[in-house]
Amino acid sequence: MAKYMNPYRSLKNKNYRKFWIAQSISLIGSWIDTTLRGWVAVSLFSEDKAAGFIGLIAFLKGFPSIFFSPIAGVLIDWFGAKSILFYTQLLDAVNAFIMAYLVWKGLLSPVFLLVLSFAMGVTSGFYLPSRNTFISSIVDRSLLPNALALHSMIFNVARMVGPTIAGFIVKYYGLQLGFVINAISFVPLLVVLLIIPEEKIGYSKNNSFGKFFKDLFEGVKYLVKDRTLSLTLTGLSVYSLFGMPFGMLMQAFVKSVVKSDIVGYGLIMGFMGLGAFIGANIVGAVPPERLIKLREELLLLIIGVNILIASFYPTFTPYAALIIGACQSSFFNITNSRTQLLSPNHMKGRVMSLYSFINTGGSPTGTFLLGLIGNKIGVRNSYVFSGIIVTIYAISRITFLVNHPKTVNTPTEK
Repeated sequence: MAKYMNPYRSLKNKNYRKFWIAQSISLIGSWIDTTLRGWVAVSLFSEDKAAGFIGLIAFLKGFPSIFFSPIAGVLIDWFGAKSILFYTQLLDAVNAFIMAYLVWKGLLSPVFLLVLSFAMGVTSGFYLPSRNTFISSIVDRSLLPNALALHSMIFNVARMVGPTIAGFIVKYYGLQLGFVINAISFVPLLVVLLIIPEEKIGYSKNNSFGKFFKDLFEGVKYLVKDRTLSLTLTGLSVYSLFGMPFGMLMQAFVKSVVKSDIVGYGLIMGFMGLGAFIGANIVGAVPPERLIKLREELLLLIIGVNILIASFYPTFTPYAALIIGACQSSFFNITNSRTQLLSPNHMKGRVMSLYSFINTGGSPTGTFLLGLIGNKIGVRNSYVFSGIIVTIYAISRITFLVNHPKTVNTPTEK
């Protein structure tokens, strides 16, 4: 196999290409929505309270996945990823239309924000594992890491474009248009999910309430016994709790530390998205057998150091965001691909649901806790704290691997 490959090779698959384009539209709308909800919180509260409320919104949008991601894994293995993904996105579309209506009528309040954020948290528990498993069902196994890298790319391009669009929408047209755009952005994805066929490999036909818990614990047992996957998800846990809040608390950091407005926030997040786009292109060109052997702890070290630099030198924040975006995109592509390729087909939904459990549950939990810390000691100091944790973990893991060298499992058809 060639040392480097076409980073866009998965787009030759017609069904994946349709899904990729529709997801691109939906994700831009979602990032517009995320930006506006966070800025509403900044506008409603004083600087010493805003970070905590933004953290609470992020917590409610992600913490329910801790309960629902494992359930989603079993349901995916029973009924197929496409069905779960379709109904999840349908509910999110309804949520977006409700948000747009509340803004239009001038009824938006902190209570409504929290309720709708919690509803998004429930659906997020089903979204990530069903999306990743669905991708694996419509592309060849050899293309899976590249397909995941391309999806990460559009996610981060959306993160680059969405906040920038949101900033100018608020400045020239107000909040209402942004939420309406998000509501409409779900339509192409729902249509595409209706027309794309799904190859159902390994889905269980013997489903019952009693078997549900047996299947659930079987997935947990498999993950704990596999040393490579358990170490991978340990690193994911640390980064989700302490690294991801760098971007998720950025509205408060921009206002209180960088001393800028929503346009400045949008530009910083644009830099982060640009970095992620670059990172996704790089890892997308790496063959799968090499990709899953890359060491992500080096990326965590770079991320931790850049969080600390941005904390002490706020003018460096856009450049830190660029670097962190590239490393974060690469980190998720490596860990996601490794988890997918080392998981047997008959329990891939369950294993990926545990990956999602950590990813979507850890980041809002960390954001909520760091937001509360920010309320007490300042947003800058909460960033310093998170940077120290990520850096220390990365150094300790690098040291451990030097003293205990181990080979990453080679994926085989299971």
